[in-house]
Amino acid sequence: MNKQLTFLALAAASVAAHAATVDITYMGKDTSSPVVRTSQTGQVAAGVLNYVDTVSGSFLAYCIEPAQPNALTTYGAQTYTVDSFSGSQATLLQGLFSSTYGSVQTANQQAAFQLAVWEITRETNSTLDVSLNAGSFFLRPANSSAAAQQTASTLQGLANSYLSAAQSYQGASLYSLSRLTSAAYQDLVVAVPANAVPEPETYALLLGGLGIVSLVARRRLPR
Repeated sequence: MNKQLTFLALAAASVAAHAATVDITYMGKDTSSPVVRTSQTGQVAAGVLNYVDTVSGSFLAYCIEPAQPNALTTYGAQTYTVDSFSGSQATLLQGLFSSTYGSVQTANQQAAFQLAVWEITRETNSTLDVSLNAGSFFLRPANSSAAAQQTASTLQGLANSYLSAAQSYQGASLYSLSRLTSAAYQDLVVAVPANAVPEPETYALLLGGLGIVSLVARRRLPR
């Protein structure tokens, strides 16, 4: 994934005394994102999401609520609350991002990564597996065609390998993860390289000069 770092006016829950918000605009998915169905959705193009922060530029996110829509770009900026993950979700998402996120590049890899995020955040059973009829969240082919069946099989294998890596990850936390929540639209997970996040004692200076500042991954939208 071709990433560039940019400043985005996101608020960190660990710093703010009250819930902070950010205004962002949905810019769409890559046109090559494969179409799938899941146990919780109809046909949907699975992949990384492109957003623009009203202050400083574009960034990437993954959805954590597949059954909810995104605000159309024509709706303009929408206000999201900046929050964090906790418990097993936080541990598993950190394992997923730290073990895999940096190597995700192709449309199929991005779709499989999205499926893994959904499995971690939507599954109600203890076993993480996106295979057909495995648990409460699982992958279905987009239709009955051979091509759709093959795509689903490919994505299933990739997603399950990502989930296995997430569960077995024992290394350092390579990312700071933020949860952007909206009552009307899909909640999101945004990853910031951990070595790009300021130390706690520097937040006061950032708040005074720039607002609550974080770093997010950025890439050029497809033409």
